Amino acid sequence: MSFEDRLGELFRNEYPHAAGPEPAAVIAGARRRRARRRAGAGAAALAVALICGATAVTAGGGRPAGGATAEAGAAPTPSAGTTALVPAASPTAAATPTTTSLPLSPVRQVAPGEKIRIVDGGEMWVTANEKCDNYRVDGVWGSGSGCRDMRSDNLEHDKPNIAAQMHGDRDRSVVASFYIGPTPARIVAFYDGKPTVATLVTTTGMKGWIGYYVVLPPMPVPDANRHRPPAAPALGAYDAEGRLLATLSGFAADGTEVKAPDRL
Repeated sequence: MSFEDRLGELFRNEYPHAAGPEPAAVIAGARRRRARRRAGAGAAALAVALICGATAVTAGGGRPAGGATAEAGAAPTPSAGTTALVPAASPTAAATPTTTSLPLSPVRQVAPGEKIRIVDGGEMWVTANEKCDNYRVDGVWGSGSGCRDMRSDNLEHDKPNIAAQMHGDRDRSVVASFYIGPTPARIVAFYDGKPTVATLVTTTGMKGWIGYYVVLPPMPVPDANRHRPPAAPALGAYDAEGRLLATLSGFAADGTEVKAPDRL
């Protein structure tokens, strides 16, 4: 007698009036279902093995498909036919220079009262306390000579400032004057979009100021019939890092005000 038949006999003896299927049939059906599940699991495992095997064969010489490298720790490389996802580069702020490409102003160390020839017919000189110049040319901007005392109460000594006095003719323009404040690294004249570095002039005993001059192209002749300021360069005094110390506005040929940049 089989196990199922024996179990069914015991069940009927214990519960003679019970309704429902035979226990033997129930057990036999359960065993068949377990057998089918085992067969299905085996087939699934076989399918997984076949897929893995196909992947290994497709990869070929050392790089699995999908871009992973054979060596541990190496960066993934996209395989043929795929598009690599490259993160967008973050914008890089443009570097802000702390110095300018303009050269430093040359410095002329002279004896007190020593005359400097700037152009034909134009000269300047300085002492410990005065800046002087002399122009003996038939200049568009006037001729003559004069001195300015740096100790004058008419000058501003509380903060850096720059003055300008221009002479010239149809061949050139000359700006020669003084700057009050800590010695600048550059004094620059700006006209027609072009910067020109001035020459600094110093002598013994000079404190808190310095002379300068710069030669420029000729400025347009002022028209007396038009009420506009005469053309003149903007001036700026700068420290060694290109920061503006003092400025003086200029004017373009059409009378538009021109200013020196805040930083070189």
